Amino acid sequence: MSHLTLRHRLLLLTLLPSTLIAIVLVGYFTYSGIHTLEGELRAKGMATVRYLAPVSEYGIIAGQLESLHGLAQATVQESGVKAAVIVNQKGRTIAVSGRVSLGAEELRRTMTEPMQVGENEHWIAFAAPVKRSVNESDVLFEPGADSKPVSPEIIGYVFVEFDKTELANRQRQLLLRGLMIVLSGLLILAALAIAMADNLARPVMRLVQAINGMSSGRLDTRVPATSSGEIGILENGFNEMATHIEEVHFSMQSRIEEATAQLAFQARHDALTGLLNRREFEHRLEKALAGVQAGGEEFSVLFLDLDRFKQVNDNCGYLAGDELLRQMALLFQGRLREEDTLARLGGDEFSVMLANCSGPRANQVAEDICGLAAAYRFIWQDKVFAIGASVGLTTVNRKVRNINEILAAGDAACHRAKESGRNRVCEQEAQLIPDRRQETANWASRIASALADDRLLVEAMPLRALQHPSGNHLVELTARLNEPGQPPVTLSALSDAAERYDLAPAIDQRLIETAIAALSRAKSQQKLLHCLVPLSRASVGNHETVEFITRSLSSRNLPGNRLCFIFSEDTLTLLTSHAMEFSRQIRALGCQIGLDDFGGGLSSFTHLRSITPSYVKLSRSLTRELGGNRASTALLRAVQEITADQNIHTIADGVDDLDTLEQLRSLGIDFAEGKAIAPSEPFDVWLEGAVMRSA
Repeated sequence: MSHLTLRHRLLLLTLLPSTLIAIVLVGYFTYSGIHTLEGELRAKGMATVRYLAPVSEYGIIAGQLESLHGLAQATVQESGVKAAVIVNQKGRTIAVSGRVSLGAEELRRTMTEPMQVGENEHWIAFAAPVKRSVNESDVLFEPGADSKPVSPEIIGYVFVEFDKTELANRQRQLLLRGLMIVLSGLLILAALAIAMADNLARPVMRLVQAINGMSSGRLDTRVPATSSGEIGILENGFNEMATHIEEVHFSMQSRIEEATAQLAFQARHDALTGLLNRREFEHRLEKALAGVQAGGEEFSVLFLDLDRFKQVNDNCGYLAGDELLRQMALLFQGRLREEDTLARLGGDEFSVMLANCSGPRANQVAEDICGLAAAYRFIWQDKVFAIGASVGLTTVNRKVRNINEILAAGDAACHRAKESGRNRVCEQEAQLIPDRRQETANWASRIASALADDRLLVEAMPLRALQHPSGNHLVELTARLNEPGQPPVTLSALSDAAERYDLAPAIDQRLIETAIAALSRAKSQQKLLHCLVPLSRASVGNHETVEFITRSLSSRNLPGNRLCFIFSEDTLTLLTSHAMEFSRQIRALGCQIGLDDFGGGLSSFTHLRSITPSYVKLSRSLTRELGGNRASTALLRAVQEITADQNIHTIADGVDDLDTLEQLRSLGIDFAEGKAIAPSEPFDVWLEGAVMRSA
């Protein structure tokens, strides 16, 4: 029944009871008619013998056999009469007509009243006694009144046989008529039931088809509201619901398109300045290079690096730095043509693609932009800053093979401009990149030999808990490169060079090995140690880093709960999906995640949701002027409250005096590191003295 449609169910509901009732009624009346016909035949037979008996009396008494034969023949002429027999008192046949089926014994039987004497499937026989009539003259000879009455004398018998063929035919006709009535009634009833079922099911089926249409995406589907009653209410309700769904769909589609367009814009543009970001700039640079290689006009690319941006950021905070970047973007944009492309590559680095411009014209544009930056004065509150820009210029022609050569040449030219005294323009051709490659090879060999000769010194930067001191030793690992006759290279500078040459993961693995070995040693001595390990952008984006951490922990049978990996917000911004996946895998190992330089940009708080770190290292721009700048203090307090609500621990970096340390403690900052806590020292020395020998 579950697979039947509504129309089929209505037909069953209408036809089944009606059919059963019709069959029962017609069957009952047919059965009654058949029995009625049989009763009529028996009544006719009894009436016939009752009539024939008195008529035959005179012929039997008078012995008029011919009249009896005529009477028998006349009887046989009656409809349905098969034979007629008249016998005398002794059972002797005196008149007969027709084909007699009764036996001699049955013809000689005696009876006093008319009765049925025989029957089979083909015939039925009746008989009646022929009695002598009592005349009025006989009364004279009757005895007295007190004498008993004398029964009439039986002088013979009459037998009449009826053929049942006609009865069977009539019964058959009656049965066929009943069946025809049933069939005709069923046909009429079926037609009415189909009409009723269609009348009821048609609007419902329209609703079903409309619902299927809606579910398949045809939101303009409607049903004709032609029905009345409850079905009409359903049709009107469906149309209203469909109209509302269509309106909501178009509204949501419009919002989705707007959001998609906004996301597409955000994916191609810098959120702070509204300029193109690095990804979109490189994409357009590739298209422009393809045009040049196909025979198009040469163009030039400028690389701009603000000279005194860090001074503004350190003295006035990141809000001032962000405002400076916005103003410089407007300043540069005002000097360029509509067909030129200005982009922010990141930090305080900008780049300009000058369409159909090369040689002296491009150099003049670069000098103009450099002069604009040098003449510009940035005012923030009561402070005025002179801003300059180092500009690197490179021309793109058919000899350039890929954009990496352009980026490398522009970077080298910009770097040379800074080394030459800043606020100037330096030009370099993309074909002169072999010198940079040689420098690359030198750096690569220096880092590789330092790792092989163990000249990479891993250092410890201890952290102090400011709110709830405990016996847990919290330390951040760092490193520097020691070379004979060369000044030490810090980890930040070393990581920048190593990332260019794909050697940063090797340095990170050295820090990871050192941290896990220290944790294993501390665990064996039942010492509480928690290590924070900084990771480069290359390691975060490399799946082999997680595999290396997993193998290292498994080899020493260590859990990861005392290991925290820290990477910068810039890494999260550039490698969002890789950073989120890395964070998920690291947490699966039981390790923790930390963000470095937190609070240095407007997008910092969105990162808290994307990876939910356990620690954030605050940007130094937030902690440098706590005493003399109320805005910095209020901002730092707000950052602390937001992170505390999410159970994220804050770490203040570069705390070099006790006054700042006390202010950080009063603001609720969780941890601090710097000269006011403890100077950095070789990690092995610190581990032995501060952890292993501690009480």
